[in-house]
Amino acid sequence: MYGLAAIQQANGWAMAGAGACIVLVGLAVLSFLISMIPRLTGFFEEKTQPPAEKQEPATQSKMIVPDKLPEDLDAASTIYIALTEDLGEEFNLIDLHRKSKEIGLPHPHLSINRFREAGVLVAVGEGRFSWQPLSE
Repeated sequence: MYGLAAIQQANGWAMAGAGACIVLVGLAVLSFLISMIPRLTGFFEEKTQPPAEKQEPATQSKMIVPDKLPEDLDAASTIYIALTEDLGEEFNLIDLHRKSKEIGLPHPHLSINRFREAGVLVAVGEGRFSWQPLSE
């Protein structure tokens, strides 16, 4: 006896089905165990303390922050000019944006863009910017 008849006579179809099921269950268990590895390694790693909160300097609390910037460009620029006094005459836009976010000024990207388009905030080279003197 040869071929499919021999497979059926020796109960080969049941063995092939059982083998396929065993392989699929084994792969499912293996994938589950691999997905649990990151959680298991968390038990063995040391827990680090989060860094302590930095105390904010008292100079930032003196500045009054409006909920909405004035529509007048000169009035809005005086708020930003006062903000950048400690940065010096020339400063990076990154520093200006960071400081405006720290004190909670609304929409710093839009405000900086308005100042640049109006010529109030001008580039002085090498990524540095400076304020144009306000016209009286």
